[in-house]
Amino acid sequence: MLKGPAIDENAAPALRATARRINASQVAGHVFDPANPDRRYVVELLLDGYPAAVARADLYDHDLAREGESDGCHGFVFTIPPLASQTARRIEIRLANSGEIVGAPLSGAAQSQQRSELSPGEVSWDGGLRLTGWVAGDPTRAQTIRALIDGVIVAEEPASRWTHIGEGDDVRAFRRFDLHLPTRFADGLAHVATILTEEGVELPGSPCGFVAFPDGLARFLEGHGEIESEKPRGAFYDRIVPQSLPLAEFETWRRAFPPAPPGGETPRIAVAFVGEAGIEASVASLDAQEGCDWMAAALEGGEAQVDFDPALLREFLDSDARDCPILVFAPSGTVLQPHALAVLAHALDAFPEAPLAYADFTLQGAEGDEWPVALPAFDYELMLEQGCGALFFAARADHVRAAAWAGAADLFRLFSFCQDRRRVVGPRAGEPTAAEPVHQPGFLARLPKLDLAALSRLLARAGEAHLVARGVQAKIGPGRGALLPSTLIARRPPRGRVSILIPTRDRADLLKPCFDSLAQTVDLARHELIVIDNDSVEPETMALFAAMTAQGARVIPYGGPFNFAHIVNRGAEAATGDFLLLLNNDVEALQPGWLDEMLSRMAEPDVGAVGAALLWPSRVVQHGGVVVGPKFAALHAFNDRLDSDPGYADLLRAAHGCSAVTAACLLTDRRLFMSLGGFDGQAFPVNFNDVDFCLKLRARGLRVVLTPHARLLHRESASRGHDRRPDQSFRALRELRNLRAIWGAALVADPAYHPMLSLDQTPYSALAWPPRPSSPRQPVWPQPRPVPPGF
Repeated sequence: MLKGPAIDENAAPALRATARRINASQVAGHVFDPANPDRRYVVELLLDGYPAAVARADLYDHDLAREGESDGCHGFVFTIPPLASQTARRIEIRLANSGEIVGAPLSGAAQSQQRSELSPGEVSWDGGLRLTGWVAGDPTRAQTIRALIDGVIVAEEPASRWTHIGEGDDVRAFRRFDLHLPTRFADGLAHVATILTEEGVELPGSPCGFVAFPDGLARFLEGHGEIESEKPRGAFYDRIVPQSLPLAEFETWRRAFPPAPPGGETPRIAVAFVGEAGIEASVASLDAQEGCDWMAAALEGGEAQVDFDPALLREFLDSDARDCPILVFAPSGTVLQPHALAVLAHALDAFPEAPLAYADFTLQGAEGDEWPVALPAFDYELMLEQGCGALFFAARADHVRAAAWAGAADLFRLFSFCQDRRRVVGPRAGEPTAAEPVHQPGFLARLPKLDLAALSRLLARAGEAHLVARGVQAKIGPGRGALLPSTLIARRPPRGRVSILIPTRDRADLLKPCFDSLAQTVDLARHELIVIDNDSVEPETMALFAAMTAQGARVIPYGGPFNFAHIVNRGAEAATGDFLLLLNNDVEALQPGWLDEMLSRMAEPDVGAVGAALLWPSRVVQHGGVVVGPKFAALHAFNDRLDSDPGYADLLRAAHGCSAVTAACLLTDRRLFMSLGGFDGQAFPVNFNDVDFCLKLRARGLRVVLTPHARLLHRESASRGHDRRPDQSFRALRELRNLRAIWGAALVADPAYHPMLSLDQTPYSALAWPPRPSSPRQPVWPQPRPVPPGF
């Protein structure tokens, strides 16, 4: 670390300031006044004497915090543009409006070629009893991270997840960890944990202060008889600082939050297990059922665990089950929870027009432990590619009878039969949800070990029969499921031209690889490429524009401050295609076929937008769809996984619905985009405009689909940098407040996510503690809340 002289040698006491290179493209340091520790200074980056950027020194600085004189939030980080980092000879940090140098001047290009020493990692509190971070070292080995309280080891976990550290070309994948501390520390008191690597190195960010409550602050306040006015604040705190338990602690979680038995009367239920393997355990679980009368049969199975002779099902319906209005289906060997049948019956009762109701289940691990598989509200795409809901469900007798007489010979086809009348053509509009299958959140059954190869073959056969019944032309191929059955559905892409919109401001070093990758993977002659130029000035960019124009691209100007929403809208206004593909200039296509794959999902008239899986250069997933709700905001899913990871419940192997997808690569219908007014450049100029747009699509009943079968590279925020300047930080905070004000109701009930999964920083990684309300649900159409101007 390079330490400069005191900024003001006559001051007493002197400011303490440092500046150092942390990698080839970044400079960091801190400015701290011991006499006024609450003051935050504004600092300026100068390259060869010319101002380049300004920032508020309010970031956390671990070394400063360890000295104990402040909270450590006096740090700053500047990212130097690649071209400048190669050419600048002198780098200075000065106090804004004073000219005083922070630290000593740093050498530029010569030193930028050297890689600085790497931090050992980082740790931070993620709410409740959860600490998250990353650790340097050998990435092929998951080293153990330990948490100590009062000198005693209270938790240790391997760093088995992944994260992406760095910017530009200086990026790497590092091991990420999640430490869940023992529940005895959820006592409403403040605690401090020290976090060490297995070599005994304390990670930056440690010691970590934390506070957790037995069942969240809202319930804590209720139990302690606090005044009524405090309860809303407790509920809001739980949204911002959610608590969780690891998925590996499912048994502990289930004992802590047992499902409430349903009330009211339940009709007699017929249960049909397919096959005979493990039937004794299935029947024993029926004997333990509470709250309903039942009868059961085992249908003779076929090549897999879910296929049967339709004649046997028809015979069952006309004989033993003739007086049962509801039938429950599952593979033989399925073990039901005590209230499973009654809960499914009440789910159907809550939605009189729904033909089916399905629930979540568990799968048994190699050591006999159970792992929860939490499903979304009904997801048509996931039904096709994974058989979602079809392995354990209840159905009305009239639906079963119609499907059986139509020849349904397995559970997948018995389930998908209810979608045979789904629209194939027509205006781009949503389907009525009243007759959609109902999802009952709750792990009501443990399924037997699944034969994925055989089940996947049956799923493909059932998918083909369903699509033929609808009149949809599609090819069905094998999927790559690691946990659940899997197929790949490839519909015929709709006819029409795609206008590819790429906003940019200079950065030819990013735009050229983006354009070259398009030229190599897409037939650009069939489509339209529009670059929206936001005040580029560099000669290299002008030359690239000329070369792209010569190859058929259009470059249209948009002047003024950076407003991503307005820039995209300008491109949409100039577009002539039937579809719009929004594409960041720091995205690169990896292989042919990705655009046709995205287009094929738009073939369904109720799909409003399609997103792709995006990878960082380190091959860590950057975007696997957007989950709304975590931290009472919206976060990307699966950015703790490598490209090769199947994702939770195989969601990185199957196309599925999301509440939103990122505009870094988003396909939509141009007329639909224009009818919604495009992106909202007033409320969401830079952040959340894509989430806002997708939620508006959902408000119309349209689906938003993420396809992992289209994968592209994304150097996230490489083109514009992160929101580190004070004005950027304030703008980002305003955008977050707007999202919460307009879409607050949607943020607490994402139909594509699960009320029993956590809402902390990493979706699909833990169980919610406590779980959110788990009433039966169908896909919902969220509605925006009108916010008056100025609010």
